[in-house]
Amino acid sequence: MNACKDEIRAAMRARRKAVTPAARAAVGKELSRRLFAEDRALGAAISAKGPIAVYLASKEEIDLTDFIAAALSVGCILVAPRWNGTDYELVRLQDLTTLVKGPHAILEPPAGPVVRPEDVRAWLVPGLAFTQDGGRLGYGGGWYDRLLGKASTQAPKIGIAYAFQLVDELPSEPHDIRLTSVESCAG
Repeated sequence: MNACKDEIRAAMRARRKAVTPAARAAVGKELSRRLFAEDRALGAAISAKGPIAVYLASKEEIDLTDFIAAALSVGCILVAPRWNGTDYELVRLQDLTTLVKGPHAILEPPAGPVVRPEDVRAWLVPGLAFTQDGGRLGYGGGWYDRLLGKASTQAPKIGIAYAFQLVDELPSEPHDIRLTSVESCAG
């Protein structure tokens, strides 16, 4: 099964790498707009002012900076993963100007208030491949599965994808956490 997952990961990494910076930016803006203005699952979390778990995009992930800025501007509490030396924890994201590069070369909030995964009202989740019914293939470290495994079953877990990242089926293991939905856009 790991060989199959590795093949899918390699193929998706290559396809994401081929997305131009302009197309990546356009997809990020469109998904940010849809998530903030139209997504019913996020609406309740935005109205309650969060907390909402977001990710800070790596170079080839869909950048949700516009969503993050809009949510912060209306007073939402946002949290993002931060490496604590042994695992990722969720730390309150105060703004986009004080981010630091973490040990895995991903931007993260500086040290700050930690929020328990079970207190998060909604999740925006990156990945390499997704199925329409909530299957997700991550990067292989299990970081998000460990965080999502502690999340409230009531909290929507929304995968963020380019349309090409949606596949008919993915190999699944017992520790893999299913998402509530996937938001995608052509890139």
